[in-house]
Amino acid sequence: MAIQFDRISVGEVNRGIWQTNSIGGKGQNLATAIKQYYGSANRVMLLQILGGTIGNQIQAMEDDEGLKYITVRTTLSTRTSTTCLDAQTGEMTEMVGVSGAIDESAEREYEQRAIELLQKQPPRALALCGTFPPGLHASTMANIVRARVAEKTLVFVDAIKDIQPVLATGCIDILKINSIEVVNILAAVDPAYQGRRPCDIDLAKAAASVGTQFNINTVAVTDGPSTAYLADKKQGVCYGFSIPDLLKQYEYFVGTTEHSELKQGTDSRLLNPLGAGDTCSAIMLSLLLEGMPAVEAFAQGLAAASASCLMSKTNSKFDRNAMGRIHEQIFITKH
Repeated sequence: MAIQFDRISVGEVNRGIWQTNSIGGKGQNLATAIKQYYGSANRVMLLQILGGTIGNQIQAMEDDEGLKYITVRTTLSTRTSTTCLDAQTGEMTEMVGVSGAIDESAEREYEQRAIELLQKQPPRALALCGTFPPGLHASTMANIVRARVAEKTLVFVDAIKDIQPVLATGCIDILKINSIEVVNILAAVDPAYQGRRPCDIDLAKAAASVGTQFNINTVAVTDGPSTAYLADKKQGVCYGFSIPDLLKQYEYFVGTTEHSELKQGTDSRLLNPLGAGDTCSAIMLSLLLEGMPAVEAFAQGLAAASASCLMSKTNSKFDRNAMGRIHEQIFITKH
């Protein structure tokens, strides 16, 4: 659920001016963005674990979106998340509910289903998205990654918590994370990064270090509206991507759009970054599979992610015209 407020006052009753209910898991957002880009949901099969009435509601919303999925049921209810948008400050606050632990039988079924999908008809890509829920162990995810047919399935990872066993497989082709996550990954293996913040380090060097440390060919690091980086281990080069200020050029980026929400705009020009990182992953991965070089695919992903921030009432949806205008103003430099 996302709720917009004119102004949020801590310790007081806050009444929203609009709210919307939508699916918002990282894998679901990725599937939504790919459907948005291509106009079809047939490119993605979601493998998910859901439980309780919330799980039923999520499946109903996926049906409404036309997404394809395989669901493994668990006994406890799936958690919910509430995003609060403050129109005055432009800030987003996300409150995530409690997630019950997945039972062992559901974890076993999930692993079996995943391996079947990977080996019977190997997909072009396997995307691991988000935080593994309690009860779904990183060792299980590592088993799934190892089961892919290497020459047929590219492994794309956009996850962080308890990810060391997956990183240790040496099977990851592309790792896409944010600036806080890259610090956490390096802090687990290098004391020099412990207690550090993204602003304390050279993110270009950090991205390259992760690639070298875990034998990952492509490491992409986002940092909100600040410069993003992509380290290419094979070429031994790192690129920086400067992203234009969405609010300063709001009218230009909105321009002539397909979506009525963008045409109407909002007085506060509120940006909604929820799902932007997943949108970046979706478009980057899709274009890589089309043969686009990683540096350009990442630039396109960043443009789509930025365009999705203009859609204040939806996750991972964006206007192609806005995406194109933003892409024109993303500047790439070598580091």
